[in-house]
Amino acid sequence: MRINTTTWKLFAHAYSDGVGALVFGLCLVLTIKHFDSLYITITVLFGVALIADLFWMRREIRRLAASETARKHATQFLWSYIFFIMISLVFGMAHLSQKNSDADFMSRFGVRIWSAITGAVIYLVVRDAKRLGDAVGSSQITSPRGNK
Repeated sequence: MRINTTTWKLFAHAYSDGVGALVFGLCLVLTIKHFDSLYITITVLFGVALIADLFWMRREIRRLAASETARKHATQFLWSYIFFIMISLVFGMAHLSQKNSDADFMSRFGVRIWSAITGAVIYLVVRDAKRLGDAVGSSQITSPRGNK
């Protein structure tokens, strides 16, 4: 399986936004637990950065999609990207909730389930990034000069 640079760039951006969503989930749990102005400020800053990343990624993906096939794969990648962000956020919340509780069976089980779901969604993001990268790469091939 050969992966081009566009695919790696798409996955790198999605992965970094997933880590940002995980940190936002951690901050959200801390804000709910402590409800201090410092925690609220940090949570709002991470939330604004996450929303800005979502809009930036949408704009960049739409700019990449020139052909109809690339547009279809861009839409699929955006949906898997959004679900990855949401699941990373919930995984961060579950992880910190488990660390703050008595570590009973249900909280440990919840963290394991959310980590398995996050791993499955990472595979989907890579798959959709590869499909989009292949569609973008094939649409950027120019025709020979003799055939106009």
